[in-house]
Amino acid sequence: MINWIYQDDDLEFDEVLRFEKSLSERYLPLARRIGFDFRLLRAGEITVSCLDGPVMRYRGEDLLATRQCYIAEDISMAPQGLQHMRAIYRTIEASDSVLLNRSISGPDYLERDKLALLQYAAGLGVPTIGTLAVPAGKYARQVIPEVQREFGSGPYIIKPRELGMGVGVLKVESDQQLTSAIDIVSTTGTGYIVQPFLPHRADMRVFIVDGRVVTSLSRKPRPGGYLASISQGGSLEVNDDHLQVEEMCHRIGRNLDAQFLCVDWLMTDSGPVLNEWSTASAGFTLLPEPQLTVLSDAFFGWIKRTIEDGA
Repeated sequence: MINWIYQDDDLEFDEVLRFEKSLSERYLPLARRIGFDFRLLRAGEITVSCLDGPVMRYRGEDLLATRQCYIAEDISMAPQGLQHMRAIYRTIEASDSVLLNRSISGPDYLERDKLALLQYAAGLGVPTIGTLAVPAGKYARQVIPEVQREFGSGPYIIKPRELGMGVGVLKVESDQQLTSAIDIVSTTGTGYIVQPFLPHRADMRVFIVDGRVVTSLSRKPRPGGYLASISQGGSLEVNDDHLQVEEMCHRIGRNLDAQFLCVDWLMTDSGPVLNEWSTASAGFTLLPEPQLTVLSDAFFGWIKRTIEDGA
């Protein structure tokens, strides 16, 4: 069984139903081809504990009584939801079940903290987008002169450090908009970063499985938009642009000992620039054929080997 645990409190009721229906329809047939079943679990219905060992109870069942696979990122837009997701993540990691999004070596924050992973990649000699963290509360405005000195007069992108799918990402054009946006994000309780807005023809996601580049997809914002995420209305195409970054992807993968990794690049006129990476929850089910079959066989094949090797 592959269990995807998500924080349903981050979504409206109708969004929850659409998310569960869409994900189940896309993942279940692919998982079953390799011999797995697939289900979605709402984090709010899960309780975790230590009773002579890790216990994770869902509707009366201790999920950890049998060895299964989980995708359970410890992220949420709500502070209390974030703490609950962290408890779930760490409980699974303490068990003999497989936490699929723990697919790299090193500290777990390198799975999701955009600032930390860019700092890590820069240390490997990979070209990265400039990034400044917004200080907390009343100190937040201190980042504004830093932004103007390092990135010029704009435009800028402001985004959460540890969320995905384009949630909470804002493009600002002027110093006044920057100041207002910083004032707003300083009250959210969520860590934010500021980056320059780099004109680019595509946001390319490269898929690495067992240290090998398998394929990629290139996402583009809808006309007049700035978010390339498919969940935010972007479109996708498949090409061979990943050949331009293959060596750097392998460098990242080797250093992280990455079993499954999605590496996102901004394809600018001056060359590819690393934007971020993500682990097993990153979507690929919208890929066209034959890339979808190639990647899904590699992805679920990796899961099968992982669960069997530890049996």
